[in-house]
Amino acid sequence: MFTRLKKLDVFSRNIIIVFSGSCLVNFFNLLYQLIIAHRLTAIEFASFNSLLAVFMLVTTPFGTLQMALTKYIAGFNARGEPTKIKFLISDLSRKVIFLSVGFLFIFLLFGQQLTNLLKIPASASGYVLAFLIASTLPVQVFTGAIQGLELFISLAGVSVASGLLKLALSVAFIALGYGVAGALGAFLLANLCAIVILYYPLRNFFSCRSTQNAEVNYKEIIVFLFPVALSYFCWIAMVSLDMILVKYFFSLSDAGIYSLAQMVGKIFLFLPGAISVVLFPKTSGLSAKKLDTSAVLKKSLYYCILLGIPAVIIYNLLPGLILQVLTGKAGAEAIFLGRLFSISMSLFAALYIIVAYFLSIKDFRFIKYLVCGTLAQFSAILLLHASLTQVQVILCVNSALLLGVHLFLAFRRK
Repeated sequence: MFTRLKKLDVFSRNIIIVFSGSCLVNFFNLLYQLIIAHRLTAIEFASFNSLLAVFMLVTTPFGTLQMALTKYIAGFNARGEPTKIKFLISDLSRKVIFLSVGFLFIFLLFGQQLTNLLKIPASASGYVLAFLIASTLPVQVFTGAIQGLELFISLAGVSVASGLLKLALSVAFIALGYGVAGALGAFLLANLCAIVILYYPLRNFFSCRSTQNAEVNYKEIIVFLFPVALSYFCWIAMVSLDMILVKYFFSLSDAGIYSLAQMVGKIFLFLPGAISVVLFPKTSGLSAKKLDTSAVLKKSLYYCILLGIPAVIIYNLLPGLILQVLTGKAGAEAIFLGRLFSISMSLFAALYIIVAYFLSIKDFRFIKYLVCGTLAQFSAILLLHASLTQVQVILCVNSALLLGVHLFLAFRRK
């Protein structure tokens, strides 16, 4: 097996490494969720999900900083500019410490009010959340640096180790009676462990003093954050707002059926996620050296097809069994909606790869089409929601049109 892996090109080998790590991490995260759901009471589980939603809401924008850092470090690395990499990692890490302390202070100050607002009796969980949010920013910065340097073995290893630690600690803390605070505390300690482990491969890039003649144009990086944030927001909106609109327009039972089918859709959406993780720094580096990047995009789409089509076929051959395993329920309408989800989410997954490609080479022509597609999908669901099937058909049509437009732009690029 290892001999065959060595025979592959570096890009393909990195995709396999990241994909394998992602599968293990997703499995650990699933077990983490199942353990919490089974060990906590219904009220405690609702409290945990509420705090987790706050965490996601606050920390999701940090991902734009990670992507920007990955791009610029990949460019410096490709051009052989280690002093700029050292300056950027060292200087940004110092700035991030102050930001993290600021977030920690704010959420410690208002932790009690937050738990009261969410009707959570254990105020300790609010304070644990404050430390968890503060720890996430350094993790994003270190992860962006590792990704930009294309140290994918380290990236996959840290992800698996922190995922396993989070799972093991959650079992221990909940067994000791710490409840919601214990579940969040396991997440926090896994984050802190990730920071320590990620520091090791980056240790040579840290400097206590400013590197001379290596000033980095922060204005350029900040400007780059805007198209990244807008693109990410549009993509997230297209793959998640449909659930909110269904919850608003349809009955509770219909929304429940749709949410069951959506669980199937998430598999197809995140299955090719490893491809964009490897593609982004690779094409960023090639673009920085003004080399052709189309071959990497073609190979990425090839792997996306290689993963996506068999997954769609397998689900559509055994939809009832797969849905039963995932959700414990397999109604006829949920099965049919799952078929449509397998198509729409697979197309959106391929679209994300092309969006990541455009961002990596700083070709922003696609953004107006992505924004228009997001608005069109939102408006179509507002106007046409006679049935759950109609909502999913809108997503299928929109994802297919957007993918076609983005493919045309990518391969007609001068």
